[in-house]
Amino acid sequence: MELSEHSKEVAKGSLWSLLGSAAFKLSSFFYVILVARAASQDDVGLFYLVLGMMFLVSMVSDLGITAALVRYVPYFQGKKEGSKVKTLLTLSHKLLTITGIVIGAVLFLSADLIGNIYQNPSLPEAIRIMAVYVFLFNIFRLHYLFLQGMADIKGSQLVQNIQNFLKLVLTALLFYLYGANILTIAIAFLLSHVFALLFSSVKILGVSRALPIGDKTSQAELIREIAPLGLMLAAIQYFSMIIASADRLLLGYLTEPSSASAVVAIYSMSTTFAVVLTVFPSSVGNIFLPVVSRLAGKNELHKMNEVMETAQRWMLFITLPIAVVMMSFSGEMLGAFYGDSYAPGAATMAIFTFGVVLNSIYFIISLALAALRMVGIELKIAVAAGILNLALNIVLIPVYGMEGAAFASVVSFALALILSAYYGNKLFGFRFPSEVYRLLGASLLALFIILAIKPLFAWMPGVLAALVGGESQPYLSKISYLAFIGALVVISMALFALFALLLKSLREEDVLLMEGALKRARIPQNVISFASKAAHLGVGEKPAPMAD
Repeated sequence: MELSEHSKEVAKGSLWSLLGSAAFKLSSFFYVILVARAASQDDVGLFYLVLGMMFLVSMVSDLGITAALVRYVPYFQGKKEGSKVKTLLTLSHKLLTITGIVIGAVLFLSADLIGNIYQNPSLPEAIRIMAVYVFLFNIFRLHYLFLQGMADIKGSQLVQNIQNFLKLVLTALLFYLYGANILTIAIAFLLSHVFALLFSSVKILGVSRALPIGDKTSQAELIREIAPLGLMLAAIQYFSMIIASADRLLLGYLTEPSSASAVVAIYSMSTTFAVVLTVFPSSVGNIFLPVVSRLAGKNELHKMNEVMETAQRWMLFITLPIAVVMMSFSGEMLGAFYGDSYAPGAATMAIFTFGVVLNSIYFIISLALAALRMVGIELKIAVAAGILNLALNIVLIPVYGMEGAAFASVVSFALALILSAYYGNKLFGFRFPSEVYRLLGASLLALFIILAIKPLFAWMPGVLAALVGGESQPYLSKISYLAFIGALVVISMALFALFALLLKSLREEDVLLMEGALKRARIPQNVISFASKAAHLGVGEKPAPMAD
């Protein structure tokens, strides 16, 4: 048996995207640790509260342009209409520049009003500083999504990683020179986007020059063609961003003003840690969308479903063991990396991590709906999940605080999963492969065992601290504690892998992919052979072919 052509394409594209996403998340991880350790919780909470506001208003000023762009660029390229690609890029720059400046100005002038609503005297200054981010973010997002639409995954990942790495470096530099506070956090964040935008502009200019001028496609014609889709996508983006940002905004508003910033800080750090799980789903999605779009265009729904099953298995096989670890050791991880003051977010992180798993399961179906241009269905799902999220946050936050906000997100993700699965089955016959349920079962078994044996090791951190010198050797104590967590992480992943094999959660093509990856990594052949034999123990019966 050999890997199918489409599976190979998804695997290859996912590899580059995964490498870029991993580098991005690594920089983000060190950035969050730096901010959490150096700045006060009030400043951290204030920054993330304002950032949540910026994301929401950015979706308004975006008008769905970037979402339409990433879908239409490969569409026009496939039709050999490069002139339309060039015209669309020019038009998008003009529109996003205008809307970004206008919305940013409105936000700047409304800063005092927003500060009064939140009863936070520090909020207006932070909003005025960050108002320019609306313009910077939209143009920068336009650039990297345009490169993604052109199938330049490496270029898209490069410009995003440059921005993220600069954010880390500039923040550390400004903290060193002027101290850690909301001003230095915000300025470093904005400067990283300015420099990255300059770099991406040079790259976009080079790509644009290579596009044909062609038949002088009018901008009015493109607006008539794309505007309806763009507005629908804008609505989808906005309701999706409600789930991503409303929790922080409502936490800041519904929590007692004196502690609101600290609560938002703990919640933001806890959920940011959980979002690490999205690395692999987003990596697969970057290449999956154009692949499945081509299959949908050819009306090859049978092959489209096969690719969806493959992508979903690969995502879960990577995502679930990490989720088990994060749910089991959420408090330990928050305390070890961000400091003991963030450990109260343990339950929030565990709950939100479960929500991210649900999001990963329905992510592939949502991309298939996008490929089939079923924007109306996407909008229904986004609106239902967004409204439910808002309602639950308003009800649960006053009673349960951070945990209530996290639970609201979980329920919203669950609703999106149910609706996506329903429409996926109804419209193009997609059903979750049995391996999905088996992988979920393996993760639950591993989670239960780890939680059961975890108390048995509660005495280990104290013993390790005493062995390395305790308070007299704080750094050695911290390193030994991280090593202890690392050992438990390895045990967790080993348990998941064992149960996944016992439950026959793999297919032959998964083993072939693993063998190919190990060969490219130049792993010795005897190791590859051993790994292949072990993996074959988890291969179930070949599924019956689906009807077209």
